[in-house]
Amino acid sequence: MHKILSIIILSTILTFAITATSLAAWQLTLDISTPDPNSDTGTAINKLTVGTDPTATDTYDNTFDTVALLKGPVQAYLAHPEYVPGQQKLWRDFRPDTFPKEWTVEVYSPGEASAINIKWGIDAPNNLYFTLVDQDSKQETIMTTSSEYSYNSAPNSQKNFLLRVSEKTGGDTVGGSGGDKGGSSSGGAAKGGGGCGTIKNVGRNGGYPGEPSSAAMNMVILFTPLIWLTIRRVVFSGVMVYVIKGKGGVNRRHYGEKYYPWSNLPASFSAGNFDTKQLWK
Repeated sequence: MHKILSIIILSTILTFAITATSLAAWQLTLDISTPDPNSDTGTAINKLTVGTDPTATDTYDNTFDTVALLKGPVQAYLAHPEYVPGQQKLWRDFRPDTFPKEWTVEVYSPGEASAINIKWGIDAPNNLYFTLVDQDSKQETIMTTSSEYSYNSAPNSQKNFLLRVSEKTGGDTVGGSGGDKGGSSSGGAAKGGGGCGTIKNVGRNGGYPGEPSSAAMNMVILFTPLIWLTIRRVVFSGVMVYVIKGKGGVNRRHYGEKYYPWSNLPASFSAGNFDTKQLWK
C-alpha cells in the first residue's frame, strides 16, 4: 500500500510538472487596427497570433492554425504562398519549438489612405528575442522594448512585415542581427505601403509587453520537491492510522508506534506515579 501510494503521488507530480513545461511554449499576438466609421467601436481590428507548440508542424495544422476571413478597411494576415489555396492567409499560425523563426505579415489597406496601428503582447520566456521589420523602409523594431508601431497607409496599398523570433545565447541571438537589446533602424523611401512608421516605447526596461508565462512554470519546478516531501510526510506519518485489536477493545496508533491498551499496563503503574510516556515503547 505504501509503495502504491508513493508511485501514484510521484507520478501525479511529475505529470503536472511536464504539463506545465509544455505549456510554457510562447505566443505573440498582433492587433492591427485602423479607424472605421462603420464599426460599432469605431475601429476595425485584425488579430494575428503566432507561437510554438511541441506538436505543431511547419505546415498547416487544423489543431493550431486558423484561416483568415478578410473583410473591411484593414486586412492583415500571415502569408504562406507555399501552402495550398485556401490556407495561404492565416490569422493564427503555430510552428515547432525550434529557432530562428520567421513569419511574413501582410497588411492590405483597400480604399482611402488611413492610419494603421499595430500593437502586440508577448507571452514568452526571457530567452527569446522578437523583431518586427518593415520591409518597405527596412526599419527594425525591437518588440521587447516597444509596445506598438504605426504608419499611414497609401490608398489601396499593401505593406509587408517580417516577424523574426530568435533565441538569446550569451548576449547574441541565434539567427538575429545583434545583441540582446540591439537592433538597427534605418529610414528609406516608402514603397507603396506608406511611409516610415512610428515606434512607441513601453518604458519597461526591456521587459516583455503582456504577461509572462515562465514565472508559473518556474514556481512549479521550484516547489515540486517540497510538495512531494510534504505530501509524503502527511500521508505516511500523520494520516495512516493502524487499527489494532487488544484486550481493552480497539486501540488506534500512528504508523510505526507501539501502543498498549489500558488493561495491559504493567503493575508498577499507579495513580501517583502515572506518566504518559510509559505508554510508549
